[in-house]
Amino acid sequence: MKKEKLLSFITNKKKSNFLIYGIGQSFNLLSPLIVAPLIVSVCRESGLGKLGLGFALALFLILIVDYAFDVKGTKQVSENRTNIQALQELLSEALFTKIFLFFIALTIALLLVFFVPFFSQEKKLYFFSLTIVLAQVFNPTWFFQGLEKFKVVSLLNILSKTVYVVLVFNFVRHKDDYVLANLFLGCSALFFNLIGIFLINKKYNIHLFVHKKNRVIEIIKNDFTFCLSQLFLSARQLSPLVLTGYFLGFTFAGQYKIMEQVITLFRTYIQVFLKFFYPSLCYKIVDKKQEAYAYWKKYSFYNSILILTALIVLFVFSEQVLLFFKLDKASLVSINKLFRISLIISMLMSISLAFEQLVLVLGKNKDYIRTTIVVTIVNIFIILLFINSYHLYTIIISLIISEVLFIILYYKSVITNLTSRIN
Repeated sequence: MKKEKLLSFITNKKKSNFLIYGIGQSFNLLSPLIVAPLIVSVCRESGLGKLGLGFALALFLILIVDYAFDVKGTKQVSENRTNIQALQELLSEALFTKIFLFFIALTIALLLVFFVPFFSQEKKLYFFSLTIVLAQVFNPTWFFQGLEKFKVVSLLNILSKTVYVVLVFNFVRHKDDYVLANLFLGCSALFFNLIGIFLINKKYNIHLFVHKKNRVIEIIKNDFTFCLSQLFLSARQLSPLVLTGYFLGFTFAGQYKIMEQVITLFRTYIQVFLKFFYPSLCYKIVDKKQEAYAYWKKYSFYNSILILTALIVLFVFSEQVLLFFKLDKASLVSINKLFRISLIISMLMSISLAFEQLVLVLGKNKDYIRTTIVVTIVNIFIILLFINSYHLYTIIISLIISEVLFIILYYKSVITNLTSRIN
């Protein structure tokens, strides 16, 4: 009887956590969709395209700052959740390392802005976008997720995104005000991330300055190849927008950004969904591999069905979706067909990202790194080869091919040793 009550409590807690986490993360999904129509109506498609390029640069630099802490760090926190000393060391080392890496990212940004003409024309936009990178230094989400403290994650995220949306709606009034949007996003995130660090420090008494400075160098050396793969992955995700802006202009970049908003919506949702189960999967895989694999298959399958249902709805009402972004009729007609084709990307992502998670949990980091690098090279090569001839169609088809390659290569990686691992 006691065992049944315990199982019931654990199940109810899991459902409650998932609901709380889902509500909090929904603000990540909705805030870009709320802001984008305003940017288009005030600053036009070119303004949205420029804003997207600033955000793309920030995301690329964030991967340098994160240095895989959001993936490996969550796993380490989950595995050491009862070891206070280990948790103290993990967060202290992470913060010190990320501060060090921020200055490297800042140097790269300054070189790009001052010496690359494509970036030099929008200096203010890119400088303001660096606040997003600074905020990521102090982002405690990976730590809270490892401990499965989803209420704190959700509350901080809701407050941050609410402040961001309110600031945009109150201060973006003129055509050139698009530069303010990323500044507001970065500042609101930084403020609430620091509150999160304060809450952790209050409970665990974290010392921000690591006495063993060599440990920072050791972390950078050990995780370099993994971080390199993340940079390639970022290049694959961000290069379509950057290359569209460079070869086709900011208006085309704005049109692609609208389609990317939907792709990003689903990518973010899928990543958020999978991250919720990630700590538990890491915990189960240590001793109960067969149970962990069944657990992964179950939630991945239901997620894919949900994604497919949502995409069918978007396909049927594609014109209404594009009208939501304040597109004029001419732009709507030109990209409606392409928008429908782009929905295939999100469906494939629900499969590829699930396999990616399993590859990481099984510890096949080398396969993950090789796959990421190969797919990125293929993706960028296709874009460079065909973008001048087929414009935005090149971008969408290249992304579809990339997701198919991810699925094939991840599946091959998993299947080669899965039977031996779960027996």
